[in-house]
Amino acid sequence: MRINAAVPLFLAAFLLSQPVFAGMRVVVMDVGRGQAVLLKRGSNGLLMDSGVAPFAETLLRRIEIHGVIDLDYFMVSHLHPDHVGGYFRIRERYPEAEIIGNGHPLADRHRSSVERLYDVALRRDPRWRVMGAGDELSWQGVTIKALWPAAFADQNLNRHSLVLEISYGKSRLLVMGDAGDYVERRLLEQGAVQGPVSVLISGHHGLAGSADPQFLARVRPRVAVIPASWKVPRLQPNDAVVARLKAASDRLLRTDENGEICLELVADNLAPEDC
Repeated sequence: MRINAAVPLFLAAFLLSQPVFAGMRVVVMDVGRGQAVLLKRGSNGLLMDSGVAPFAETLLRRIEIHGVIDLDYFMVSHLHPDHVGGYFRIRERYPEAEIIGNGHPLADRHRSSVERLYDVALRRDPRWRVMGAGDELSWQGVTIKALWPAAFADQNLNRHSLVLEISYGKSRLLVMGDAGDYVERRLLEQGAVQGPVSVLISGHHGLAGSADPQFLARVRPRVAVIPASWKVPRLQPNDAVVARLKAASDRLLRTDENGEICLELVADNLAPEDC
């Protein structure tokens, strides 16, 4: 995990002159492959996804470095191992954490034994619960609302990835998981997303088939973040997707270039924060 000690953020001049009050820290972890997003309020934390299993120990070390004592929730967007891979180590380190997932049922013929392993473990976890479209969670003065999925149509895990809207004061964070343009268009049709949002964690690691132009025009993110994989050619963000995110946002950051990314959501604004 490469740590960028100070990520420069674009902010209007008037914002820089305002005092920064204690708010919610958002850390987009640099986990090599996959996604892991940490929310921190005081010494309490909430983790959305965890990257792949080999990075789990490094992930846990970074959570502690950020001052989290109690990890209250571990939310799993879907069963792909680059999102749920740290589950077993997280459960060992934080036995009291609540585990939340989308509950996507795997068919008997589902080909991946790894995904089935995580599915069985999650469903047997005594602190496991399911969250779907319309469900809300209140945590430390923060409201977390699931926008997707509403139902399960097939075995496409990405298309049923949990999509979360996090609200703190007037600031909003949209975390897309591995949801791509199919889900983005459905959310538009349903009127489930409105802009502008403070931060967009872009879907499916910036790969082709994400960042629909009409979706971006609706959400109008101040800061867009790509949780990108390290230099694996087939997993690098798509050039056209990167261009669309740059054009739609005030600032685009990506973990493969910027390292770990830290933002501070205060009640009314977005402020810079050192990792």
